[in-house]
Amino acid sequence: MNQTALASVNLRAVLRTLGKLPELDEKSRALLNHAPLTIQFKATGVGSVRLKLGDGKVEFFEGGGPSDMTLGFPVPVMVNKMFAGSGIPVPMKGFTKLKYLTGTFTKLTDRLSYYLRPTPALLADEDFKRVNSLLTLHVAGYALAEIANFDPKGKSVAKGMRDGTVALKIENGPVLTLVIKDHKTHVLDGDHPKAAGPDGRHAFMSFADLDTTGQVLRGELASYPAIGRELIKLGGFVPLLDNMNKLLGLVPFYLS
Repeated sequence: MNQTALASVNLRAVLRTLGKLPELDEKSRALLNHAPLTIQFKATGVGSVRLKLGDGKVEFFEGGGPSDMTLGFPVPVMVNKMFAGSGIPVPMKGFTKLKYLTGTFTKLTDRLSYYLRPTPALLADEDFKRVNSLLTLHVAGYALAEIANFDPKGKSVAKGMRDGTVALKIENGPVLTLVIKDHKTHVLDGDHPKAAGPDGRHAFMSFADLDTTGQVLRGELASYPAIGRELIKLGGFVPLLDNMNKLLGLVPFYLS
């Protein structure tokens, strides 16, 4: 596993998914019942992202900017140690906010882990399974772009992808769009078939329902049988789908 790619997955997929958590989980929403506070995460070789937490929600921003606290990571592995719970970063700014980082913020990330790393007993609860499936779709979808941009195998796959978009969607539910432009990728919330430009090709992978989405992304249901049973529908420019499937195959290594 590439440490730079893992750091980018942690910052741009896991933290971005944290923004969905209070929309789905009342306990997380209650933790955010305070005045807004912005934390910047700045990692050498990976870049910067910011989280604005408060007023019952979490907002994710790509890139640096104004913040109440800035956490600096001289090497990517330090990001990964923080997410693994084996390292606590020293703030470059906002030392007085350290208690928030080790308190409320840690409780939020623990709550996200609770949903993303379920036990069979927890998945027996329909409400839990619904939240797990939605969060898993987002974290896996966001991770696709980071793996394509930073993982050596992922970069090799991206080199073979022409400009275009791939929609990852749930019927009557959320849509994520993987955008490929000049062999670099990013993910947009929503359906954006023209995001790669007027000449970009388009493809889609559509799950029949939320339950199918969760089963496939948790590894409980293989894609090909699901396609045969019409639980997954594929369409559009086939080479884009083939390469996206290669990227999806790398996701479990980074989110296990």
